[in-house]
Parts: sequence; C-alpha cells; structure tokens
Amino acid sequence: MLLVILGHIWESDAPLPVLIYSFHIPLFFIISGILLGYTQTADRDIRTIIRSRLRGLIIPYLFFEIVFAGIYGILNHFDFGNQNIFGALLLNPLNVPLWFLPTLFISELLLILLLKAEKSGRLMMAVSVLLYLIPFFVKNGSDPAVQISPAAAGTFGRTMQTWFSSFGFHVNGGSFLSAALRCCTSVGFTALGYAGCSRIQKDSPHPAPLLLLLVLDGALALLNGKTGIYKLTFGNPFLFTLCAASGSFLVLSLLKRRRIRILEWIGKNTLVFLGLHIIALRAVQMIPGFHTDSLAGGLAAAALVCVLLVPAALFLNRFAPVLAGKPSRQHDE
Repeated sequence: MLLVILGHIWESDAPLPVLIYSFHIPLFFIISGILLGYTQTADRDIRTIIRSRLRGLIIPYLFFEIVFAGIYGILNHFDFGNQNIFGALLLNPLNVPLWFLPTLFISELLLILLLKAEKSGRLMMAVSVLLYLIPFFVKNGSDPAVQISPAAAGTFGRTMQTWFSSFGFHVNGGSFLSAALRCCTSVGFTALGYAGCSRIQKDSPHPAPLLLLLVLDGALALLNGKTGIYKLTFGNPFLFTLCAASGSFLVLSLLKRRRIRILEWIGKNTLVFLGLHIIALRAVQMIPGFHTDSLAGGLAAAALVCVLLVPAALFLNRFAPVLAGKPSRQHDE
C-alpha cells in the first residue's frame, strides 16, 4: 500500500516512479492470488464466497466512493461536470484508486468458478493466460485517457451502451471496455499468484540474487517506460509482464526476510488506506512550502498521509469494521 501512495505522490516519468509503476499494482493482484491458494477459498460454498467478497470488497468500494464524491461535491459546489454517477460507481470511480476493488472482485470470482469446474487448476491457468493476452491486442487508440482501439471501443461500446440503456442507465461504452480489459489483466496476475502460492511460501532467496534482480528489474522498467493497468499502458508486453512479475517477487522475498510491523498493520488496513489516501494526500499537498517532488519530500508526504489515516482506520475498525472490509464483531467467518 505504501508503494501505491508513493506512486500517486511521484506521478512523473522519473526513474523511481517508473520502477514503482512497473509492478506495484500487479503485486496487489499477485498477493490476492497467493491468499486464494493459501486459504483454499475455492473449496468453500460459492454463495459463502460471494457474500464474503461483497462484504469485503464491494461494500467498502461503495462507502469510500460515496465519501469521496461527497467531499468532491462540497469542494466543487456539487458540479460533477459530465461525470455520470452511475457510470462512476460501475466503471470509473471519482476516487480513481478504487477501480482496483471491483476489478479484483470479478477476477477472484472468475478464478474460483474455474477452479470449481476443474480442480487441478489447468483450466484456470489456460483461461487466465488467454484473457491476460487480450488487452495487448485491443489498445493503442486515440483516447489519451484510456488507450483503446477505436474499432474495438466502437463495436463493444455500442453493444454495452444499448444493453444498459434498455434498463434506463447511460454508461460510456469505451469505459466499459476499459474496465473489462483491466479485469483480463488482473486475472492473469491473480492466477500467477495462485499458481506460485506454495513456491513463494517456501523459497527464501539469498540477498545477492535479489540485488541483481533489483538492478535488472530497474533497467528493464526504464527501458519499457511508465506503465499502468488502469490506463492500459503496457509498453512492450513482454517487458511489462517480466517487470511486473520479477518486481513483485522481489518485494515479496524482501518482506519474507524481515517483518516490519508498521507495514503489516497498514497491510491489514489496506482498504482504508486505499479509499482515503487521495483525500489525505491532497490535504498534505496544501501545506504551504511543502514540496513532494524530491525523494525526501515524497517520503515525508507518504509518512504524513499514513499518520493522518491511522485515526480513520482505528475508528472504522472499532465502530464500523464492515466498511473497512472486515467482518463485523457479531459475524464469524
């Protein structure tokens, strides 16, 4: 989560942001896949799984998006411009980092259904690889915000707009395609985490290979340029995949070698930090004379953001754990 905060502080094309963006979101999906394997979630009843994921992902998603929309509305006199509120909740949230939650919800459920259909995991891996490859071919369009080919966006978009319009909802078809393609990419990384679950738990590489991996990963990331799943910017597909996988493995290996309690606590409260860190960051950036462009300034800003969010996490854990993605005190999973 700290890498996500730093990624939103350093949004330039400087080497450090490029390195962070090369793996920090894939890392989230890979960890989710590892947890799927470690907890053997697919063995549970599908209705129980859906309820658990709705409670753990979608309820916090809606809560933090509504909080952000309320603050945004107050600051902008409730002028949302051309933003469609239904479309924002479904596809492109105002609180942009929240796109991760519904994407993960869909990805996990798809993988679980595939595992239930064929328990060895071969079907799941085959489908995941095919889905993962799709966004590399359906991209590089004229839309600078989300790069989708106009032909694909037009055909798929018109279909989805027509379907949703029949229910009285108006959504942007291109945005729907973008959301679908993000799910394809996330399925690939989540499946990778699931497949490597047992190996990652056992392996503990020597520091020397990890240092070499860091240097190699950094060089390849700089060669490929800044990437990101949200905007579907991959650069070279092979380099994107290699950097995402190797960078994630590097971080996981380092965390295995040394426990850092504050990072563990932040990890346990990931949804609170994910849902509120943009608000806290904007507050920090309003401090007169506070510059976040430098290494020291960015790290100081990240530390301040975390400090500001600690009370929010403690409050939600105590009084409304469901809104933080955790089971209520009365509910025993």
